[in-house]
Amino acid sequence: MKEVTIAGAGLTGTLLSILLAKQGYSVRLYERNKDPRTSFVKGGKSINLTLCKRGISALEMAGLGEAVQELWVPVYGRCLHLNESSLELQPYGNYGEALYSISRQDLNSLLLSAAQKTSGVSVEFGLKCMGYDLEKSSVLFIDENQNQIESPFATLIAADGVHSAIRYQMQRNHGFDYSQFYSKHVNKELSIPAELAKQYKLEKNHLHIWPRNEFMIIAFPNRDGSYTCTLQLPFEGNDISFKNLNTESELLHHFQKLFPDAIPLLPNLVEEFFKNPEIPMVTVRCSPWHIQDKVLLIGDAAHGIWPSYGQGANAGFEDCEVLCECMAKTPDDFLVSFAEFQERRIQNLNAIADLSENHFNEIRHHVADSKFLLRKKIERKMNQLFPSEYFSLYARVAFTKTPYKQAVDMESFYHGLIDELLKIPEIVLSPDSSESEKLIYKTYQKHLNKENYNIDKYLH
Repeated sequence: MKEVTIAGAGLTGTLLSILLAKQGYSVRLYERNKDPRTSFVKGGKSINLTLCKRGISALEMAGLGEAVQELWVPVYGRCLHLNESSLELQPYGNYGEALYSISRQDLNSLLLSAAQKTSGVSVEFGLKCMGYDLEKSSVLFIDENQNQIESPFATLIAADGVHSAIRYQMQRNHGFDYSQFYSKHVNKELSIPAELAKQYKLEKNHLHIWPRNEFMIIAFPNRDGSYTCTLQLPFEGNDISFKNLNTESELLHHFQKLFPDAIPLLPNLVEEFFKNPEIPMVTVRCSPWHIQDKVLLIGDAAHGIWPSYGQGANAGFEDCEVLCECMAKTPDDFLVSFAEFQERRIQNLNAIADLSENHFNEIRHHVADSKFLLRKKIERKMNQLFPSEYFSLYARVAFTKTPYKQAVDMESFYHGLIDELLKIPEIVLSPDSSESEKLIYKTYQKHLNKENYNIDKYLH
């Protein structure tokens, strides 16, 4: 039985331990923190995430498809709070497409419990990874009492997050490329109690967004009717920033100007704002992801992305699925497996990193813009007319398993098509009319011929 050591028992590392054990590997899983099922501290990295098809696929591989459904809330679209009296509902699709809002804590607990029940997996908490010794094939940890512990490994997989200690050591190797890019915005967790969500009749099964250009609140629904919120503000360099809001009066003054309709929903605003930590958004790119057949980066350790597209956990889970496919194909040659894994994933993860940065600006600035809304309306009409061919870029990422890079490549064609449709007055005035439908069909065929575009190679 081959042994694999995984540093990091977050979402990606824990799921990977289950999948590898199911393939016959003996897996040792190490986590720097205490067991989150017994020592969870509210206000950490607990802001909800959304699962989509590509992430759910990997959970189903682990046999957790039914169990995870007990924890999530389907989300069928956005509800935009444009001002105190104006709401805009934006469905994700025409056919009941949904994302699935779930507590990071609940999902991590489910995975850890499943891992400990899986034959071949052992889990140890309270051991902080400090690096590795390649010559000795050992990984170094420090326990809660600052004692150093050296553990041998045959194969080491780093799932220790965006601030990975293993990647940090790899950065010293000749030929290792690395970059990071921080957003000037950071996140902070707030909460809406279930009784207030009910009292103020928040639309169920929706993400609620208060977009205010440089400032934004996003509320994710929970199973009990409450909402977990992400407050996004600049960290510094702005009159309204986390660094400049130092008193209760300053906070409430600016909230009254920016989010007056949200204040009644947030009874613990002051306490949570000054207690909960700021969570930065950072893009990490690096290469190569592996050292020979000995050490491999996965998940955020290999490719940190901003959470704005909701793909962080989904991308990490998809990593697990792809890596297991590669290791199953060449079980006796991890060098080949790791090289194929990187080849299949690195361009895709660079693509979703770019999309996540762009989407963050889109949500803050454009979701309420009339031109943006018209474009989205025509995109939905295209999907109605060509349901097996046309998906918006967001839909291809969130509701299909089309590789991220391929989704971007397809968008370069379809973006031009939508631009052409937006130049036709009849379609702009009445996208749903029979005359507009004829014009859309005609323009689509013309665009296909002009671009000499072979759509068949992209269909799944």
